[in-house]
Amino acid sequence: MQGMRYIVRHLVLLLGLVMLLAGAVCPAAGKWEIYDVGGVKYVDLSDVWSFYSYSPKKGRAGFISYGGGKYVVSVKPEKQDFYVNNFRYILSFPVRRHGDKLLISTIDMKKLVHPVLRPRFSRHAGVMRTVVLDPGHGGHDAGAVSPWAREKDCNLQLALKVKSRLEKYGFRVVMTRSTDVFLTLKQRVAIANRTPDSIFVSIHHNSGRRAAEGIETFTLAPHGTTSPFAKTRRYADLEGNEQDSENIALATAIHSRAIMSTKATDRGIQRARFSVLCTIKRPAVLFEGGFVSNPEEGRRIATDSYQNKLADSIAEGVLNYSHIVGGNGGKSGLKYHSTRPSSSGSATTRGRSSLNSSNSYRGTTRL
Repeated sequence: MQGMRYIVRHLVLLLGLVMLLAGAVCPAAGKWEIYDVGGVKYVDLSDVWSFYSYSPKKGRAGFISYGGGKYVVSVKPEKQDFYVNNFRYILSFPVRRHGDKLLISTIDMKKLVHPVLRPRFSRHAGVMRTVVLDPGHGGHDAGAVSPWAREKDCNLQLALKVKSRLEKYGFRVVMTRSTDVFLTLKQRVAIANRTPDSIFVSIHHNSGRRAAEGIETFTLAPHGTTSPFAKTRRYADLEGNEQDSENIALATAIHSRAIMSTKATDRGIQRARFSVLCTIKRPAVLFEGGFVSNPEEGRRIATDSYQNKLADSIAEGVLNYSHIVGGNGGKSGLKYHSTRPSSSGSATTRGRSSLNSSNSYRGTTRL
């Protein structure tokens, strides 16, 4: 247990990233100018750096980096890559050039940037004692298949290893499947939604070009945004859920630990509208542990040693999430609080805005 306390302290000191809380909002930032770029609302990054009292820093090559205290934030013009202390997130919208200014979307400010950089704790908490583990695919659905591994087998093997670790930490674990059987996505979601006081971790492995490699973790795209995998943007259909901040917190806790442990390529924490995430009423992530289609990584994924590293990472990430967000863990349970996402509002021309307002885009900006 002493070793686990060290792990928790180490992650807190190194990252400071999983100290997210549901519904965190920025304090008053004075009047920030709002820019409309293609129907998306943006603010000037120079205002952001000023608000956080950040100064230029040496960061990633080709990126613009600012920071202060324990954080160094790096962005790249016209890209969605967003790094905090060298851990990668994928923004909902690209950072844009506007004349001599760099702009970041108000949605990303609310749903990602500020909850990471200025966390605070909720006093109105529920309790999480259960982890629903969802090994993807199964039965006739093998998932990704290569000469080195079958995804459905790797998913189940990894999930069972995670289960044993979580139970040692005092968590109750519910498996959507414990054997090689097929479940629909709807059935998997139903198990999670009828399990009280829980979080949901769907475990998968990837497939792509032979050269593709690395770990990525997905959460549901926030209300008013689209999945980067969608071909169209239909704002009227883009519902989020009530756990935006918890989703990012859980993803950060698991993903950062996995990258540190395995040294795998960091493909980032990304947003998507996968069916298994869309109707979840619990904090939820979909974890992709590597590419079975990559000869080197595929062979590694099928080994006990690599699966043990991933299992340790997921279990420690869940435990760390419980300690940091709720101040509790294991048998004591995890405290969390859900906040309903607001409407994105209709597109307007350049003006001054309240980022907390669902429809009004006039007046003093409060991030």
